[in-house]
Amino acid sequence: MPILTRTSEQPDLPRRGAVWSLTGHDRELDANLIRLPAGDEIPAHLGAEVDTLMHVVRGSGTLVTDDGEEELAPGDLALLPRRTRRGFRAGADGLEYLTVHRRRQALRIGRREDLPAPGAD
Repeated sequence: MPILTRTSEQPDLPRRGAVWSLTGHDRELDANLIRLPAGDEIPAHLGAEVDTLMHVVRGSGTLVTDDGEEELAPGDLALLPRRTRRGFRAGADGLEYLTVHRRRQALRIGRREDLPAPGAD
């Protein structure tokens, strides 16, 4: 069943953090709508083990990577390769962006013989 979310109708609170996340157990993607108020930032950090597509929904800001800084505006898309450094700074109107990536496998604790053989998919 398709899922429709109107990002323009998301409530004003919370003012910072993930204001929407894709839910459901039977999916292969993760997605989050991230909001930063004006002047706020997410310091540069090493990304996870998955490639991430980022789409600016509202506001403006700056994407900070090891290659430099890029100004962000609504409609901009950026591919953030896995395990690369990235940070975000919100502009005067704040910054709201959607991230989409392959769903990461949850940490499983079990006996070695219960785990799939290397390379088995």
